[in-house]
Amino acid sequence: MHALDIPEEQIGSGDHQHGIAWCTFSPFERDGGGNSPGGRINVDSGVLNPELMRRLGPEVSEVWARARLRDRIDSVIVHEFEEDKGGSHEYAVANAPMTAIPVNDRVRTLLKRIKEGEEEVRTR
Repeated sequence: MHALDIPEEQIGSGDHQHGIAWCTFSPFERDGGGNSPGGRINVDSGVLNPELMRRLGPEVSEVWARARLRDRIDSVIVHEFEEDKGGSHEYAVANAPMTAIPVNDRVRTLLKRIKEGEEEVRTR
């Protein structure tokens, strides 16, 4: 998160349900990541799941499954940062591909594919 210039006060959060006072990675959650009050961001074991994006269709699922772990992690960090900024998952999906966070083109492409998959799911 430091490499992406995430403000220090937004890095990591507590997982009191599992007895963790503070972490940037939660092995117990499975949805990719989350944010908590104050915009505190964490990544979770969902980034390790090649089928995490399956609900968005085979094209998005394949792009996610083939993505480097670092790119998956960065895409989750961007999504959670944007979600805190805009207040909703929908805002994050729509705005993450154009984030001001300094990510590489692979991450931007992954975020664009996720956005397209979310749009496709909404129109079904």
